[in-house]
Amino acid sequence: MLEMHFTISFFSLQQSMRQIYSFRALCLLIWICLPCLRGSAIEPAKVNFTCNIHTINKVEGQTECEPLDDVFGGYCIIEKLKHKNERVGHMGLVLLRDPHSGNIWTYDLLCPTCAAKGAKRSIYMQTKIVARCDSCNSEWQNVHMGSAGQTNQEGKFWLICYDTELKGDSLYVSNMFNKKR
Repeated sequence: MLEMHFTISFFSLQQSMRQIYSFRALCLLIWICLPCLRGSAIEPAKVNFTCNIHTINKVEGQTECEPLDDVFGGYCIIEKLKHKNERVGHMGLVLLRDPHSGNIWTYDLLCPTCAAKGAKRSIYMQTKIVARCDSCNSEWQNVHMGSAGQTNQEGKFWLICYDTELKGDSLYVSNMFNKKR
C-alpha cells in the first residue's frame, strides 16, 4: 500500500513539474517572440510605410551603412523630415535586419527616455546593433534581434516597435491592424 501511494505521489510530482516547466517555456516564448508588445514610455504613433528592400538605402541617401537587404544584417533610417506626408512614427523609423534569422525589426526614432521627461530627441544607430541617444546617454543593444530594452541607466524604457512584414521585395511597416495590403 505504501509503495502504491509513493508511486502516485511521485507521478503527481512529475506532472506538477511538467506544468511548471511548460509555463516557464511559454513565458520565455512570449518574451522572445513578442518584443513589440513590451512597454515603452510613450504611445506608438500611427505608422503605415511601404518601401522596396533593395533600393531603400539609396532612396534615403544612406550608402555608408550596410544596406537593409544585406543578409549579414543592415539598417536604414527613415527620417520624418523627408516623409512629411507619410506616417513614419513620431520622429521617423529605423529598420534593422537580424543577420542570424533574417527578420526585420522596425523602431521609432523617438527616444523614450527623453519623451518621458517631455523632450523630443532622436536616437541614432551607433553600430548596426547599438542604438543611442546623445541627449540623455541612453543605450539599447541587440536591437537587430528584437530586444530593444534599455541596457544602461535604469533600464526601464523600451524602444517603440512596429509590425514589419516582408513580401517579395516589398517591406510593409504598420501598426494599423486590419489594413488590407
